[in-house]
Amino acid sequence: MENEKDDTSNNDKEDLADVFKKVGQDKEKAVAKDLVQLKHVDTKKQEVSQETKKLADALKQQEEEEKLSNDEITILESFIGKRLFLRRIAIVVNQSRIPLGIEPFKKEDLEKLLDRLIHYDYIDYDIINDERVYFLTEKGKEHIQ
Repeated sequence: MENEKDDTSNNDKEDLADVFKKVGQDKEKAVAKDLVQLKHVDTKKQEVSQETKKLADALKQQEEEEKLSNDEITILESFIGKRLFLRRIAIVVNQSRIPLGIEPFKKEDLEKLLDRLIHYDYIDYDIINDERVYFLTEKGKEHIQ
């Protein structure tokens, strides 16, 4: 029985030795990076056309002009899918300002902000009974979301 164990352990040792030999032979094989010769390739930076520069500048300028103030954003958010008269807009917007100790909007200031939002196509208005009724445009709805 001991002889059988010795034979088995000798076979295991031989098998391990064969495995190590194979691994050693694999390491001697050439590696892919040794077989490949790389060539240097010159790269050129792509030039931006004048037309593209002008378009980018125009878009950047438009974005800067349309940058909305916090007050304008507050006004836009007060609509929430409604059509509002100036009086109602003033009530809704000023409700959040007064508790914070911020001076409420005066009619003239509110009209200036609304006109600016109309100019940038965030809101529009209809005339009903000689008064403006303001509502959000698609652009205004997208901005709120």
